[in-house]
Amino acid sequence: GHSAVVLASPDDVTIAGVLTSFARPANSGATLTRSFCPHCGTPIVARSSRAERLLMLPAGLFGAETEWFEPNQLIFARSHRAWDDLAEDLPQHETYRDPGAMM
Repeated sequence: GHSAVVLASPDDVTIAGVLTSFARPANSGATLTRSFCPHCGTPIVARSSRAERLLMLPAGLFGAETEWFEPNQLIFARSHRAWDDLAEDLPQHETYRDPGAMM
């Protein structure tokens, strides 16, 4: 499947409470840090050292109130599975998108 995330500026997000984090090297050489609730394991936020001014928030974190969310691209299309239906006109990037395309 895929991971649907909302990109946000750290200045626009407030996270209360304690998180547990796990960092790992990505294929790009960047470090990906995922933070989650230490009690239930719910993913809360992720950060990449490639884009320190962006937070990746799982779209599912917003519960049922996600009518506003509409995917606008697919990154890592190289690992997309045919059974995971996506809009045919969705821009796709085989790996990371071009840094000039950062939103």
